[in-house]
Amino acid sequence: MSFINLLSAFIITSISLFALKPVASRVGLIDMPGGRKQHKAPTPLVGGLGIYVGTLSMSLFTPVVLLHYSAMLAISALVLFVGMFDDARELRVSVRMGAHGFAGWLMAAVAGNQLLSLGNILSFGPVELGILAIPVTMFATVGVINAINMTDGIDGLSGGLVVVALFFMCVVAFDSGHVALLQFTTLLICSLLAFLMLNFRLPWKQCALVYLGDAGSTMLGFMLTWLIIEATQGADAMMSPVYALWFLAIPLIDTVSLLIKRPLRGQSPFSAGTDHLHHRLLDAGFSRKQTVLGLYIAGAFLGSIGLMGYLFQASEVLMFALFMVVFTAHMVWGPIHRRLSPHPDATSPH
Repeated sequence: MSFINLLSAFIITSISLFALKPVASRVGLIDMPGGRKQHKAPTPLVGGLGIYVGTLSMSLFTPVVLLHYSAMLAISALVLFVGMFDDARELRVSVRMGAHGFAGWLMAAVAGNQLLSLGNILSFGPVELGILAIPVTMFATVGVINAINMTDGIDGLSGGLVVVALFFMCVVAFDSGHVALLQFTTLLICSLLAFLMLNFRLPWKQCALVYLGDAGSTMLGFMLTWLIIEATQGADAMMSPVYALWFLAIPLIDTVSLLIKRPLRGQSPFSAGTDHLHHRLLDAGFSRKQTVLGLYIAGAFLGSIGLMGYLFQASEVLMFALFMVVFTAHMVWGPIHRRLSPHPDATSPH
């Protein structure tokens, strides 16, 4: 893909975000300060729409991307629309989950992009899903969407972690010669970088100008799910699914641990809370910027482990076992941290 195409994706996304800012207040896509939210000014929730416009615009001028990902772009628009409605009116959890599950069904049953195998993670041979392929794909779609959505608690965190995951997907696509995947991921990264320039706190910009919103985080979660399934399934699979776990390690580990811990405490797993990894780092005394950059580095480090596993064809059993060690360490750290820091401050709606 040419540098002009990538630059165009960045510029179109930037222009779209600025153009959408005045529209946001008229349609109710504004995140108001107060309560658990610590930002000081009303902030437009148009990041997801701007990213989609930038990515779609350049996809239309990239034949291999349009041919290969037209179905994904169409279903992503559905996820984006549901997220925008949620941002404006706050849908019930059951409605959101149902919509995300339906998007997963469309991907699996209509577009044919589905989880068929989990790979040889138990040393007994590939774990084939058979008739469970479609329901497991739906479950995985809901899981990844919520993993990305639930990391959207500090400016720049969710979008940056998605960029980290996409970067590793780019490397795998380049190494495997998958042109469509490589071109689409680079387009999406450029659109995300344009958003992060307006969302991340910088020395000359101490507050976010736009937010990703549920629309953006859920759309990105769906796109990541599609790309990972495509890269790990079927005759044209580029890598084993276990390597992809490492690319998304921070959001997945944080979210799955909460889905286990919250019900044990008598809470809804989807309730608002201050028990995310980024909250713990803030409670430990790190600044918001240090927390975000630290999690970027952690995500890149863990993703690099997955990439090394892919490049050197490390044992899938070993890679899965190591991932479970990291997950268990995170689970154990939570209770220890709560005893040391019993009164966390609320900083985000998740």
